Order: sequence, then structure tokens, then C-alpha cells
Amino acid sequence: MSTPLIIFLSVLVIAGAVGTWSVVANHRRAVLIARATEPSDGSLSRRLVLRSARETMAQRVRGTLTQLLPDGVLGETTATRLVRAGFDSTSAPAMYLLLQVLSAMISPALVLAFVSRDSDLLFLASVSASIAFGLMLPPYVLLQLEQARQLRVLRSVPDCLDLLLVCVEAGVSLDAAVLRVGFEMRDMHPELARELLVINRKANAGMRRDDALHGLYNRTGVEELRTLASTMIQSERWGSSIGRVLRVYSESLRRKRRQSAERRAATAATKMMFPMVLFILPALFAVIGGPMVIGLGPVFDVFGK
Repeated sequence: MSTPLIIFLSVLVIAGAVGTWSVVANHRRAVLIARATEPSDGSLSRRLVLRSARETMAQRVRGTLTQLLPDGVLGETTATRLVRAGFDSTSAPAMYLLLQVLSAMISPALVLAFVSRDSDLLFLASVSASIAFGLMLPPYVLLQLEQARQLRVLRSVPDCLDLLLVCVEAGVSLDAAVLRVGFEMRDMHPELARELLVINRKANAGMRRDDALHGLYNRTGVEELRTLASTMIQSERWGSSIGRVLRVYSESLRRKRRQSAERRAATAATKMMFPMVLFILPALFAVIGGPMVIGLGPVFDVFGK
């Protein structure tokens, strides 16, 4: 067995082990969150989930990498983007960095295993391109996951606001309404429901409601939620009706979403022009003018003779 193939298989095994470890860690954390936010009934008793005094393996790995790596590698920007993409565990930055390293190693290993070495220049260019691709792939995937989650959260805001409005107008306090909406919307809109439950847990832990609401934007990156949080804070501070604020803002979001759909529909014709010119019109010309060219072939042969 060749050395590049051995290196590739070793890196593949390490990547599989890291991926399995990440999935198991996220599952355990999801179980703890679900247990901590489970509503109380006759069969379940409300208990606080206390962290163990002993550090977990993920925390030890993160601490070791933070001490060994230069400042800024595991910075606030990467951690914030991971949270906005849905990976809010303490081990997420360390796992992301490890995946970046593995991605940068797997791509050159594939080049070493399958690319011919007849041309040294082509081989060096392939290795350099594979390293660049391995380094750029994780940030690109993270960006796509972040944008997809932000879009799902943005689409779920009007429905959650309607249910929150119903709870507030029924006489329920804002904290209880947020908790109720978080539980009711877990199946339909799990991303926003989870963020609402996080707000409730932070408020119960002693954080000011203003800071908890502002944290909703920091965890999602959706600009509409920051505006909503600021509006709710100002409404509560000045004593105005929170129900009216929620109703007006929900209608505003729906109007904005409808205008965005109309704008995309208006620009669809312009976007279709380039694919039509490059792909559809050449094929159409070939179908229409092909028989004519074939029919004129004998005529030009006669004139040639």
C-alpha cells in the first residue's frame, strides 16, 4: 500500500472520529436543554441541571487549543458565526478549527494519491490549489449554514409574533408568553423557538430582560429581531401597549416579505436573459437553421464544381 493512500485513510479515520464525537456532544447538550426546559406536569418535576465540577473533554480540548494557538484563531467572530449557524456548544470553535485543519490535510492527500507527477509544475499547482480549497471550504459551508438559518428564522418571525400577540392580549405576562410561544412553536419553527427558550432561561437566571432580548440578535444575526427587541424594550420602558407594537411589527414584516417577493419576481426576467442567450438561443438557432444549412450544402457543392 502506497504512503499517500495510508495518509489519506488515516486522515479519513480521524475525520470520522471527530465527526462522531461532535454529533454525540451536540446530542447530549440537546438532551440537557430539553430536560431543563421541559414544562412541569404531574409526572415530571422541575429540577435544575447543574454542571459537573469536572471539565468535559471538549472544554479541555478548547482550553488547550486556546493556550497553544495564536490569539484570534478561536476569536469572538468565529464563535459568533458558529452560534448563528446553530452550533452553540462550548466545543464548537475547537471542533471547527479541527475540521479546518483536517480539510486542509485531506485535499492535498487526495492530490498526492490520484494526481500524476509527470509534470512538476502541474503537481505543485494542484497541491497549492487543493490546500487553498481545503482552507476555504469550511468557511464557505459555515457561511451557507448561517445564511440558511437566518432565512428560516426570518420566515418564522411573523407566526411567532402572532402567537405572542394572542398570549399578551389574553393577559399573560411577557415572560410567560415568550415561554409559551417557545414551547408551542418547537415543531413548526424550531430555530426561533429555541432562541425564545434561551431568552427565558437567561431571564430566569437573573439577566436583565433588555440584555436577554438584545442577545436574540447576537445569536441569530437577523436585523429584524434587533429592531423588534429595541421596540419592545422602548415600549415597556415608556409604558405603551406591547400588543399594539407586536401587531404593527408583524404586519410590517409580512408587508416587507411580500415586497421582497414582488421585487424578486420583477427581476426574474432580467436574470433569465443571460441563461437564455448562452444556452437556449444557440440550441434554438441550431434546430431552426440546421436543416436549412444541410439543404444548401448540395447547392454550394454545385457552384464549387
